[in-house]
Amino acid sequence: MPSRLAVMAAARLIVLIVLVGLSGCQQPAATTSGVPTENASSSALATPTPPPAPTPATPAPTVTASTWTPPPRTKTSGCQSKGGLPDPACTPGAVDPSVSPSTMSATIPPGDVTEKIKCDQMAAYGLQDQRLADYELDYDIALELGGSPADVANLWPQPWSGEANAHMKDGVETYLNRELCRGAMPLAEAQRQIASDWLSA
Repeated sequence: MPSRLAVMAAARLIVLIVLVGLSGCQQPAATTSGVPTENASSSALATPTPPPAPTPATPAPTVTASTWTPPPRTKTSGCQSKGGLPDPACTPGAVDPSVSPSTMSATIPPGDVTEKIKCDQMAAYGLQDQRLADYELDYDIALELGGSPADVANLWPQPWSGEANAHMKDGVETYLNRELCRGAMPLAEAQRQIASDWLSA
């Protein structure tokens, strides 16, 4: 009959065999890549991966300066404003060739000629019986966009009220001037837009 010590030794042996057998069924720890994790000694020797290089910022587009010349004035009477726009034959616009984006702030209209020109332009547009105060003597190409201050081809009577009035055009001129100052639009393009069709600028 086996001794008590022999029975206990046999029981321990059976338990040890069962534990070893169960450990062999376990799956290796899963990783996000599906590859078992490296042990501590090999990971310590691994070269760290450098962070990705930052993406360079997209450069701002370069605006190339150019010139634009309005067509010549071909009418001095019988002018008709249509849809808030001046008659292109009477008021095609005129630019001051000495003006550049850096000198626009120094362009000042001569005050001694505007009143006479306003009366003449009111008559040219058939508005001689209207009140002067109801109209602005508008610069087709605004001074802040390099328009000529004294050329009659750049001046016309624009109403202060109604559709497509002088207040609305002033807002467009301010917008185009802001685009010029931040370098988003060349001077010639701003002049072309305001003279051709300020309602679409």
